[in-house]
Amino acid sequence: MALTNKEGWLYFLGEVDFKSGERHQYVKIGKTDYDRPVSDRSNDHQTGNPRLIVEFADSIRTNFIDDLETYMHHRFSTKRVHGEWFLLDENDLADAVSEANRVNDLLNEVLSEAKEVKLLYQSESNGSTIEPDSKTESFYESFVTHEKTRVMHKLQQDLVAMEMRKLTSSTTGLDGVTTQSIVTRNPKFDKKSFEAAHQDICEKYQKTESKMSKTFAITGKPSAAKTYKELSQDLKNAKEELGEINTVSDALVERDSSIESLHQQWLELHEKEAEEGLMAELYSLKIQHACADNSEIEGVCKWKREIQEKSSLDTAALKENEPELYEKYMIPQPDNIRFSVTKYRSY
Repeated sequence: MALTNKEGWLYFLGEVDFKSGERHQYVKIGKTDYDRPVSDRSNDHQTGNPRLIVEFADSIRTNFIDDLETYMHHRFSTKRVHGEWFLLDENDLADAVSEANRVNDLLNEVLSEAKEVKLLYQSESNGSTIEPDSKTESFYESFVTHEKTRVMHKLQQDLVAMEMRKLTSSTTGLDGVTTQSIVTRNPKFDKKSFEAAHQDICEKYQKTESKMSKTFAITGKPSAAKTYKELSQDLKNAKEELGEINTVSDALVERDSSIESLHQQWLELHEKEAEEGLMAELYSLKIQHACADNSEIEGVCKWKREIQEKSSLDTAALKENEPELYEKYMIPQPDNIRFSVTKYRSY
């Protein structure tokens, strides 16, 4: 996740029975953007609800509302029932509130860096390469540590997903655990063939744009293939064993205890990946800030920002002015099989 400075409130809403006063354990972890009061969201949910909507914990003011909300949804995946609703007893709720405050404090510590990095994205780098100081080296080492662990959890998660995909086979999914469908892709314009056959027309429809090229890359960033060769090979083998699926039936595989166990493993790994991913992103931001106006920190990162003029075929204008010719170069695309694991447990 890339950190984005955007203010808002993170809230914890729950329900209380009007008649009995019973407090339900379902808690909605959600957000309001900027200065919108949390009471507005409470009123939204109160409409048509036979139970009283109340705040189960103090809302948290944050400078990174989208990042904090997304983190909480991922970090507590095993407690997530559906959408933004979580099944939390008093201890679970206390843990969630504590974690949200802890992470919010970490995010607020890099607020000034985030604002400065946002401005740096809008300006060209100076072409200089600088040597890292001890603080930057520490940021780099921390980034590598957290990113390496995140990659490991993601690989493990993908391996569990492959097990569930095998069980899904060519059905629409495992009940409440996975979903699978066929996605029809639209025809694609064959730009390469068109340019080879119609150079004169291409010259007519050339457009030149000035864009800021601003790729940021951390040197030696841990990758699955290089860092975890055995796990990567296991995943590759699992994909090959799965084979190709061309059709999806209307059948749904009944969920059993072994499938639920696989889903639980996947959700737990999803939580761990969220923790490590957040920390890696925090240190990545610190490295960017240390790079400042420069193009590179030797052995740490490269962040070349420059305005470039790029010429390309204006396919939108071509399609509008030469529709018949454009249509001749539309080529069909094969359907895709879309597979996903449900990021919560509603059973």
